[in-house]
Amino acid sequence: MMDNSKKLKKMATWTIAVFATIFAIVMALLWIPYFNMGHSALTAIGQAFGAGWRIFVVVAILCIAAYFGYKYYLDRKK
Repeated sequence: MMDNSKKLKKMATWTIAVFATIFAIVMALLWIPYFNMGHSALTAIGQAFGAGWRIFVVVAILCIAAYFGYKYYLDRKK
C-alpha cells in the first residue's frame, strides 16, 4: 500500500494534468475563431486568453479544491 505522500503526489500530478488539458482545449477552441477572423496568431492567443480567463480561474479553483479535499481525506483517514 502506498503511503500518503505518494498518494498526494499522484493527486497533484492528476490535478495539474486535468488543468493543463482543459486549458489546452479551451484555448484551442477560442483561438480558432479569432485566428480565422484575420488576426495574427499572437493577437488571437491574447484575445482567446482574454475571453477564457474566467474558465481558467474556475478550473484552477476546482483543481485546488480537489487537491486539498483529498489531502484532508487522507489526513482524516489516519
